[in-house]
Amino acid sequence: MLLSATAGVLLALTGCSAAADKPSGVATTGSEAAPVEAEIVVPEAKEIFPKTSAAIEKATSATVVGDLTNGSEKGNFELSGTVDGTNSLMKMSQDDASVELLTVNKVSYMKPNKAFLTQTAGAEAAKMLDTVAANKWISTKKADQFGDFTVGSFLASMDTDELGAKEAAKITKKSLDDLNGTKAFKYTGDEVTFWIAAEGEPLLLKLEGTGSASDGTGTMTFSEWNAVKPHEAPAKSDVVSVPGL
Repeated sequence: MLLSATAGVLLALTGCSAAADKPSGVATTGSEAAPVEAEIVVPEAKEIFPKTSAAIEKATSATVVGDLTNGSEKGNFELSGTVDGTNSLMKMSQDDASVELLTVNKVSYMKPNKAFLTQTAGAEAAKMLDTVAANKWISTKKADQFGDFTVGSFLASMDTDELGAKEAAKITKKSLDDLNGTKAFKYTGDEVTFWIAAEGEPLLLKLEGTGSASDGTGTMTFSEWNAVKPHEAPAKSDVVSVPGL
């Protein structure tokens, strides 16, 4: 994203050095220096964080994958879809309990396992629901009873507008990193490490909590910014209706 102005100078110096080593009158054809890749300069956090916040603010879709620990509780999730929540898929699990929440064309579906139903509805209700809806999607008019699981609400909960105002001041180290083949600016703070795309829009690629387990630790990766493919509704044969849901 930010290319060093010295790249052109390096190219010029390389060319001059090659010519200076040649006796007068000797042709240089075939001995031209190889191009030098432009250096990427890592900007200060206070410069890039507000741009990242603005890029997130105008995003239309994204995929977020998290592996988190809060005290003795451990869980993971994958949230993918539009920011406005009109097309969204959430998969989350904690210990043995897991559930998928899907929204397509203003219709919501859920696919919980028996352990999740036991935790949320009780053992007796879980047994009944598991009998009629095992491995099926349950259509529901109350998808928000389990929480507001949309990309938009998730990003809002992160207070990304605080990146420049608060988080930038906590950065103690910066570097250029290779994040699974993608060039990224890495910023290390006292409790959180950030990876931001070094090429193209400065979008957030990864967060890693490094504080105490009691305060919440883990990683979250971000991908498919503005490019999530729409999720499809399940086949009618895979959907059941349950009174009260």
